[in-house]
Amino acid sequence: MKRERLHHLDGLRALTMLLILPAHALAVTGLKQGWNDVEATLFWLIHVFRLPLFFLVAGFFAAHLLAGRGTAELLRNRAVRIGVPLVVCVLVVAPVLTLLLRSIAVVEYRPGAQGIAAFAHLHPSFVWFLWYLALLYPAALLARRLLLALPRARALLAGAGARLLPHPIAPLALAIPCAVLLYRQPTWTAGTPSESFLPQLDLLAYYAVFFACGWGLCSIGGLREKIEAAPGRYAALAGLALPPALALYLTQSEAAIGTSRWFHLLALLLLSVTTWSLAFGLLGLSRRFLRSPSPRLRYWADASYWIYLSHFPLMAAIAIGLFELAMPSSLRLAILVAATLALVFPAYGAFVRHGPVGRVLHGRRAPRARPEPRHGGTRLTRPRAATGRRA
Repeated sequence: MKRERLHHLDGLRALTMLLILPAHALAVTGLKQGWNDVEATLFWLIHVFRLPLFFLVAGFFAAHLLAGRGTAELLRNRAVRIGVPLVVCVLVVAPVLTLLLRSIAVVEYRPGAQGIAAFAHLHPSFVWFLWYLALLYPAALLARRLLLALPRARALLAGAGARLLPHPIAPLALAIPCAVLLYRQPTWTAGTPSESFLPQLDLLAYYAVFFACGWGLCSIGGLREKIEAAPGRYAALAGLALPPALALYLTQSEAAIGTSRWFHLLALLLLSVTTWSLAFGLLGLSRRFLRSPSPRLRYWADASYWIYLSHFPLMAAIAIGLFELAMPSSLRLAILVAATLALVFPAYGAFVRHGPVGRVLHGRRAPRARPEPRHGGTRLTRPRAATGRRA
């Protein structure tokens, strides 16, 4: 697969990561003063597609890396890019974040995690999705190995995927198992299992469906292009499913399980149709608007992982100061996002991109070549070094 065909997926992955800034700003605000309907709507609109789409793109790039470099390189790459940041965040960043959020929350946040005890009560915190990815990679390789030993089953599965995924009813068909897997969620949205390393198997399976879909989009020739060719179809379906799904989320105040299980499943079905429609539609829109190579977009794509990993404790520290000032909630949210980004983004270029942290996060990045001095009226330049692609 040629590199130029993946610019839009790199950009889409970066955008899904960067959306965590407003999502976490809303989460911090909610700990202090709750949400109004506008803030709850914004949080839901981000949450309804961001993580599922990220798991889908992660599955795609895992299959892409496997096809290009093999199993050993996939495992080595993900052990470094996923495993190392996960360990550092769990041991250092998450405890510091816990202490900061405890000073913000109105009700007690993580009882027992006070002072030095926060470093003993380890939990995945905001990098729980890295933990789930770490579980999904070996599971996907095991499933692939089993399918290689069963060529008939592999052919049937590939044929079913090639027929179903580009079909207009695909978001509806895929929404059914997803709604069932979300049945135990107390609200009509997917949970974020950040408090325990013991995976919630239904949520792990839910995100595994998106991961497997992304894997299939890479493995089955021409499949991704068919889906990306019809963003209008998915936008129309999302337009039908999103308003009632959002309305249910805003009006629900307690769990529906035990009162009307069928209505609960219907609400989750609307949620899942919205999620799949937005995910497929954004694939097509990214291909339409982000397909051309862009050094600026590439830089943001590289920086997005660092921004994700580093932003939350800094954001929480800024929020502590902002809550001392009287201002509209919307202004506080805007300042919180802008101030956090203004600090972590320049730090990437100054301290991270070409250093050891940058090599862990996305591999070595060659610095931009500078023109040589003119000699005898001839401007001698050194060709720009090629940069390796992040998978």
